[in-house]
Amino acid sequence: MSLNLKNICKSFNGKQIYDNFCMDITEGTISCILGPSGCGKTTLLNIICGIIAPDSGTLEGFANKKFSYIFQEPRLLPWKSVRENIEFVLDSVNNGEKVSARQRKKEADKLIKRVELEEFANYYPSQLSGGMKQRVSIARAFAATSDIILMDEPLNGLDINLKHGMLKWFSQLWQQDKRTVIFVTHDIDDALILGSDIYLLSKAPAQITMHQKITGPIQERNIESSEVAAIKKQIQNLL
Repeated sequence: MSLNLKNICKSFNGKQIYDNFCMDITEGTISCILGPSGCGKTTLLNIICGIIAPDSGTLEGFANKKFSYIFQEPRLLPWKSVRENIEFVLDSVNNGEKVSARQRKKEADKLIKRVELEEFANYYPSQLSGGMKQRVSIARAFAATSDIILMDEPLNGLDINLKHGMLKWFSQLWQQDKRTVIFVTHDIDDALILGSDIYLLSKAPAQITMHQKITGPIQERNIESSEVAAIKKQIQNLL
């Protein structure tokens, strides 16, 4: 199954961001979007989830989809603990039956363990480092009953070791349900590590200048292999 954007047009204050833009996204995969600053990557996510409407064009396959959003900044509720932030997005009713507080806690704790924050379950956001907060954001995105997870450069500004840890935690969670993920990033390595499909956008009005599929399981992906290195060089030459 695929999600389709057809002939999308969008402008702001007279500047054309998209002009008859088309894109097909395969469900159940991680699609990574690269492109120069200002080309409209965040705008594209906002159009996909309905935060803003295109001036014209159609979106097919997105009707009735539920979205989780991981932003560049964590956006946690400061008055709730780590566990409470995750429980907050868990459904209180499932298939018409009320979900008990005990069940919600159990599910939240399972996700907290997956991102290795068991010792911090009762901490508040102000007591956490930036990387810890973003781990909670990742866990919360998977806790929500969404069909599509949107990621808007959530690893921007993190040091290399922390970034690799975040990619590991995200891929582990994704392996459990293989939800559709659309990941905007400026980091080619991040896209090559996580992506099933990589889309490179041009300057505005944006068009897709490259679409590359990456084969093989994420956990076996070798960023230094000749195949991946060749794709990275191709992307660098086009940016």
